[in-house]
Amino acid sequence: MLLPTSQNTKTITDLRENALGVLSDVDKLGLVYLFQHSDPRAVVLSLKEFTRLYELIEDRVDEHDAEQLSHEDRGEGIELKKIAKKYL
Repeated sequence: MLLPTSQNTKTITDLRENALGVLSDVDKLGLVYLFQHSDPRAVVLSLKEFTRLYELIEDRVDEHDAEQLSHEDRGEGIELKKIAKKYL
């Protein structure tokens, strides 16, 4: 639901006069767009939606890092048996 609609659009006046109502809408809808004089000013996300988006970004960053690491030279390496013998 990324498009502003009559349900998920509020004004700064709405926020000022009925903050709890706006937050209730955020909880129900996941996000609310805030407008001032017909200009979009902000998006308020629910904590659940913010967490979901943050995890998606984190996953994408991890994929990118893994892709970069897959192209690096890893050298010859050391057998696990040798490491275990040395440290165990």
